[in-house]
Amino acid sequence: MRRLIEPARLDPLALGLLALAALCVLVAGLQHARLFHRGYGEVEIVGLLFLMNAIGSTAVVLTLIFDRAWLFVLGALSICAPSLVSIAISHSSGFFGFREGGYDADALIIVVAEGAAVVLALLGAAAALAQARAAHR
Repeated sequence: MRRLIEPARLDPLALGLLALAALCVLVAGLQHARLFHRGYGEVEIVGLLFLMNAIGSTAVVLTLIFDRAWLFVLGALSICAPSLVSIAISHSSGFFGFREGGYDADALIIVVAEGAAVVLALLGAAAALAQARAAHR
């Protein structure tokens, strides 16, 4: 648990991968905020989730800025993975009574950004773990 909240000294590869993941989380969060203000805020439950995604994405990016890399990885995965599942459900059977018609540009931006964030966060975590193991040898 301590490792989650302590500052992390990352090598350039791990830091670069996590910085790219943070950029992707930020893009997805900004897109959720934009859609919230463009009418999704009126949708019961789902609108609030869009706003919470935007706020949470910003908070997660701040964890990396404040050198909490492991908290960032956990946060990025905790926001992006459920959001991707929610998007898939809302485009198929529906999500909390809300159903999307098709994948428009806004949805595709979110899917690509969040998918990339998940991959980059996992790669960054793997690079950081490899760095830590090498340091203990």
